[in-house]
Amino acid sequence: MKDRVFTYYMDMPTTIRSFVVSNNDTSFTIIINAKIGKDQQLRAYRHEINHIKNGDYDNKRPVNLIELSAHRTHG
Repeated sequence: MKDRVFTYYMDMPTTIRSFVVSNNDTSFTIIINAKIGKDQQLRAYRHEINHIKNGDYDNKRPVNLIELSAHRTHG
């Protein structure tokens, strides 16, 4: 993957593990919940990287269907 990815940790409600944002300069920003355990953070990071690889940020399907597909494919 040649895209530039910036990763930050932020305190969020524990119901949110992470999310990714597509930036205007073609880079991506991944935000990972600082309140969850290290193993969960690593899984969340991998999950967001897979969204980037799959081009999900540019997908026009409803987000719940994108997430359902991502969890089926990558766990």
